[in-house]
Amino acid sequence: MDTKGLTRRGLRRCAATLAAGLLLAAPLAQAQNFETYYGQPEWRDAAEDVKSVAQCPGGGSVTVATRRNGSSDQVLITRMDDNGVSDGAAPGTWQRAYPIAGAKFSSGLGIVELGERRGFAVTGTVRAGDSSRIYVMNVDCAGNPVWTTVLENADGTAIATGRDLIQSGALTSSATGDIVVVGDEVVPSQGRTFGRIVRLGLGGNVIWDQRYDGREWPSLQFRAVTENLAATGAFTDLVVAGGASGGDLRKALMFRTDANGAPVCATTLGDEREHRDFYGLTALLSRGYSGDTVLVGEARGPAEGALPRPYLARFGRASCDPKAQADWYAPDKQGFTAFDVVEARNIDGNDGALAVAGTIYGTQGFSFAANPADLRQYAAGPLARLYGNEKREAIYAIDRKGDRFVLAGYTGADRDGSGDPQDVYFVQSDPVLKTRCAQDWLPEGMGVDLPYKDTRPEPKRIDKWSAAGTEPIVASDWKYACERDPPNGCPGVIDNGTVMLGVHDAGYLNIECPAIKPSMGLYGTSLVGLRLMSTNGEASAPGAPCEGWGVANADPALPITAHASRCGTTANVVAAPLTVQPTAPFDRATSTVTVGSTFRIVHRFIPTAATPFLYRVEVSIQNIGRSTVKDLRYTRGIDYDVPPNTFSEYITLAGTSPLLVGWNNNGFTSLDPLAVHPTTGAMTDNGPGDLGSHMDFRLGSLAPGATRSFVTYYGAAPTEQQALNALSSVGAGLYSLGQPNYLNGSPWTAPIPGPDGPLLGVPNTFMYGLQTK
Repeated sequence: MDTKGLTRRGLRRCAATLAAGLLLAAPLAQAQNFETYYGQPEWRDAAEDVKSVAQCPGGGSVTVATRRNGSSDQVLITRMDDNGVSDGAAPGTWQRAYPIAGAKFSSGLGIVELGERRGFAVTGTVRAGDSSRIYVMNVDCAGNPVWTTVLENADGTAIATGRDLIQSGALTSSATGDIVVVGDEVVPSQGRTFGRIVRLGLGGNVIWDQRYDGREWPSLQFRAVTENLAATGAFTDLVVAGGASGGDLRKALMFRTDANGAPVCATTLGDEREHRDFYGLTALLSRGYSGDTVLVGEARGPAEGALPRPYLARFGRASCDPKAQADWYAPDKQGFTAFDVVEARNIDGNDGALAVAGTIYGTQGFSFAANPADLRQYAAGPLARLYGNEKREAIYAIDRKGDRFVLAGYTGADRDGSGDPQDVYFVQSDPVLKTRCAQDWLPEGMGVDLPYKDTRPEPKRIDKWSAAGTEPIVASDWKYACERDPPNGCPGVIDNGTVMLGVHDAGYLNIECPAIKPSMGLYGTSLVGLRLMSTNGEASAPGAPCEGWGVANADPALPITAHASRCGTTANVVAAPLTVQPTAPFDRATSTVTVGSTFRIVHRFIPTAATPFLYRVEVSIQNIGRSTVKDLRYTRGIDYDVPPNTFSEYITLAGTSPLLVGWNNNGFTSLDPLAVHPTTGAMTDNGPGDLGSHMDFRLGSLAPGATRSFVTYYGAAPTEQQALNALSSVGAGLYSLGQPNYLNGSPWTAPIPGPDGPLLGVPNTFMYGLQTK
């Protein structure tokens, strides 16, 4: 086998080509993924906001909703654990309804967890007669009310609604500051709608309360708020998303104030052809966009029944001038609206991604990933999912949760036949927005450049507020809409005592195994892909779990293609259940899939007697059609995220084979064999960077009924020499190596970059090979 020496440093991949960069740093493994619903049958329950729980003991998530029947509206708060269990069935979980201040009609629209284990703060509206007021309620970690503050209106007949709230201080320290609430106040007698911002102390006392007059805009709506860096960086501004209208069309509104509510700047965006609105926003903290803010909402034509589409805009630090704008379109031209967005950063030392959530027009909740630079697709094949299998769901909110995401809205599907008209719908997804029941989707973003106009809302103080009491009501009911992923026991996790693989039904690596110890090094994970058991080093699952394969007939007269991966969109693949042994040793698995009426592909993962450091992967492709496949192609790719200094690895591509038609070190290259793939040629210790291995093979023609078989290998070893010896022992003359950027002896929890990873292959070298002898 060839020996290796250090060569020039490889180029880092560009963020725009990442295929699934949604993983955040997660020191502890989270539970698996699921979809659940909450709410009693006699009520219509719909969630408006969701948060991951970090301060209150037990973790989990919390949603706020409004539950309605013919005679009452109440706030509903549901606290569930990391498996979705609620109602006291797990420690620290509960579900309660709250008639705010004893009123008959009240709603819950926003929730935030408070620092120092102060529980949660909620806002919405409490109605009395024809008018309504904004309230803020604090409940402790067990759901017991601590205080309720009701805010008076400037006009006694006004209809006021609190829509969102935050705790200040999150950008500069742990969030222990005041509570900031935004909403709006409609005054029917004046035909005007005023924006509203309120700052309260942690005891519920109002520090200041201001109503904002849009002056030339008769309607000014504040829908969401965040905190972001001011020009100096010493203090933070409040940034508000909403809408403004003053004529026939609504404009999207971005409004920035200082910490005391004094206007800094405001901008309306839109043209004279469509309505534009913002509904959600997030502050960006990645190093490339620190201080920027992204707002999401919709564009909609003025005609009755016009279909909406998501509208995204990014604004610079301490500015109200847009830096990028994009509209998104559905592949089948359905209408859909973006309601919320969250930043997913620190996946590779670059700028991360944006995870956007919303609802297809009246049918189904969705999420998609966007690039923070231009707000278009984050990957060549967009990461987008649809949730709920009844097409009667909506999603309104999203939040980060360690290495995954939580989303909330409502479902109108009566799954248990109890006559329940509507329930809270809750989704916990994996790092690439998937659940077991999620469907892949292919929306597309396109850049736009809408004109914008400066404006300056005028604030006016409101001094009246009052303390009130709220008594909770027990409200408990929940069920799984989509069972946890995977079932207990982690079927598909196999090992030969040295190397562990996580094999999916569709033949790619990376599956959930919540019971397993998180892998070692930075960004450890309980997903299992390709793991060296002696070090507990996992190289396929951290970050974007982008290992997979593709098959195609490249004959232009009869093209067909299919591909499968956990992180990208799986296309044209129908998988049978994975075949595994019913009893120990659990050391082999067989995946069988079909591609239309053309291919049957079998991947057999079995140990090899020649070496413990490699798993033999036998690939068989059968032509089950009636026509000859004249140009059979096969692709295999992996994003090597080699520990302990994850996302900083060295890649070697070496050897020869007449089957190889192209290869490169980008683990995020499309797995579609018919896509245009770059080819870099052989390389030795290319890096460091967030790199991988991608290989394309041409296998000749395949007659009807015929089968083409070949042998590949996946494996890992404690050193480079052991890895090379293992590849040589099985005749794998074409191979890739993934090795860490690591200084021998440095701690795995704080690894020091150094040459011992690429030179010696310590503490682990990972490999993929094709048998050529």
